[in-house]
Amino acid sequence: MKTLHNIFFLLLAFIMVSCGGSSVGDKTYPASVKISGTLNDQAEGTKIILYTIQSVGGKKNVAETTTDAKGSFTLEYTVPKIGLYTLNIGNQAEELLVLETMDLKVENSGEFFKITGSKENDQLNELKKMYDSFSEKGSELQQEYATSENKEAVLEKFKKLQDDQKEAVKAMLKKMDGAYVTLVALNFIQDKEGSFEAISETIEKLEAKFPQDSLVMEVAKSYNALKATMVGSEAMPIALASPEGKTIALESFRGKYVMIDFWASWCRPCRMENPNVLKAYTKYKDKGFEVYGVSIDRDAEAWKGAIAQDHISWTQVLDADGEVARQYGVEGIPFTLLLDQEGKIIAKNLRGDALEKKLEELLGK
Repeated sequence: MKTLHNIFFLLLAFIMVSCGGSSVGDKTYPASVKISGTLNDQAEGTKIILYTIQSVGGKKNVAETTTDAKGSFTLEYTVPKIGLYTLNIGNQAEELLVLETMDLKVENSGEFFKITGSKENDQLNELKKMYDSFSEKGSELQQEYATSENKEAVLEKFKKLQDDQKEAVKAMLKKMDGAYVTLVALNFIQDKEGSFEAISETIEKLEAKFPQDSLVMEVAKSYNALKATMVGSEAMPIALASPEGKTIALESFRGKYVMIDFWASWCRPCRMENPNVLKAYTKYKDKGFEVYGVSIDRDAEAWKGAIAQDHISWTQVLDADGEVARQYGVEGIPFTLLLDQEGKIIAKNLRGDALEKKLEELLGK
């Protein structure tokens, strides 16, 4: 079963490590802490490893120890600042935890382990329990769907489960009241736009409590990009080079309906979608529709080759360093935004026939 215990890596895109003395609230860093416990069924010499989670390159080993003949261990570490870590126990489990200034205890909890000793980790345990509960219910519904003769009814159950999880996470965010561990909870909100008010309130609290924290700043930047690409927002300026080396600005297409299309030559779903875009573009280009394709290819020749192979005739520009994609908060491609004639976003990620139907609504048959 997929649980919070084994998907900590979802956080890697956000986390950065920093050092140096600092003070957060009534906690002063660096701080010497101990993580200890007596674990059942652990052989003498079982390795216990503490990792920081990093934005690039995964995780970093910062301290380790081994268990004695009784399964007991004590691991000492100097915490540079409050942060998210994982504790690897004999390569059997990798437990997510928050380290600050308090010593922590580790104990067995079913097939996993429970870490206690601070309010932050108590809240994390509550979040794990909630997430595991929804994960288990989701697995049960998957099995029910596979054998059910009324699949529509099961899909309705899935929708209700998603809605319940959304509301449960929002309630958890409110209860945590800006605790550092809310950074973990934010990662389990699937409908980010539908929950944006709760997210914004949470980030404001985090920024107030941890104003110099690199992770908080990185997450805030990510959600600011999301806000900038929500329906109703005005698209941010883009000016990049075409295959011929000419700089083409997005704003130059004001007066037309424009679809910004983030893609790459190596992205199979993007390439599979290109024929649908070509069909819509061919039909509506003379009625006031334009496509502004933004490739994140690093290999310009591969990009140009894909343009030729896919018979792409609409505007193409290259974002080789990915800076524009980062500004737009692009987490996966293809990613599209449909703009009205004034440059405001009116739809997102229209695929297949959905794009043509929307254009028919706007520009007629």
